[in-house]
Amino acid sequence: MPGLLKGIYPEPERSVIMAEVMHAVISHRSKGEPLTIEASILRVADALDMAQGRSRVPFEAGEMNIHSLSAYAIDEVRIAPGEERAVRVEILMNNSSGIFQVDEGLGTKLRGTPLEPHIEVVARIEAEHEKRLVPIFRL
Repeated sequence: MPGLLKGIYPEPERSVIMAEVMHAVISHRSKGEPLTIEASILRVADALDMAQGRSRVPFEAGEMNIHSLSAYAIDEVRIAPGEERAVRVEILMNNSSGIFQVDEGLGTKLRGTPLEPHIEVVARIEAEHEKRLVPIFRL
């Protein structure tokens, strides 16, 4: 990063930018604690990448676990202006196992960030019946 930013930003601005970027990178991890809006945005954006395309290969290759099943249950993630808060994240699922992705993935990364009071999350199944993802599961 010092080499990339040299000649673009003088000191001390370059050091501040590097510190902010490193904070955002470290904060986006599951145990990270973002202190800035920018780091919070990166953390939540990473968690929003949960639609089934992400799990299609492992799921169809037979990798059956709660991570692949719950990711496969997410059909779409929509971001729009909120009704009760500034931003609404709407998650469309085909199976209730997707709740794991919503709660453990997005919920974990959103809770405690400066963005939490500004984002409402709604997850739902639009179909009349849930899609059966696994006919039988054995250990």
